[in-house]
Amino acid sequence: MALLTKLEKKMIDEGLSSFSIMDMNNFIVFVANKKGMTYSEVTNDTLLEYHKEIKVNYFSDLCEEEIVKGFTASNGHYYRTNRDDQVNMIGQKDELNADETIATVLWKTENDGYISHTREEWLTVYSEAFNHKKTTLLKYNTLKQKILNAKTQEEVQAVVWE
Repeated sequence: MALLTKLEKKMIDEGLSSFSIMDMNNFIVFVANKKGMTYSEVTNDTLLEYHKEIKVNYFSDLCEEEIVKGFTASNGHYYRTNRDDQVNMIGQKDELNADETIATVLWKTENDGYISHTREEWLTVYSEAFNHKKTTLLKYNTLKQKILNAKTQEEVQAVVWE
């Protein structure tokens, strides 16, 4: 996750309108340095674009966190979906596709350890894992577009990850 400065975090959480005059001056200097500008070149548009940039990046990190933390499947078990888990699920699905005689799959859950799944149950879990990731990515994309289309600081601030 990208490390945010205190002022960047405040901008994301509370918006630019919450800044004191001192915070605003410090933020203008910070943005100027980050963008290779003089502080007098920083305009309201510069601040708006920077707000959009850091909020999109912050939401990208939230999206990644949401995906890798896992999900509860319809069978009531909680499954991890970090990068290795996703690769392993694809490998297991490929194995099931290649060998239709496989009737059960032993797979790790976070709440009950390794459990035996029927072929159909495991394929359902796989589908739900894929949908968990896809839904989260589509949510991120929708929110990103709202941020990028925002015309004011208040519109950027109004976009929240829920």
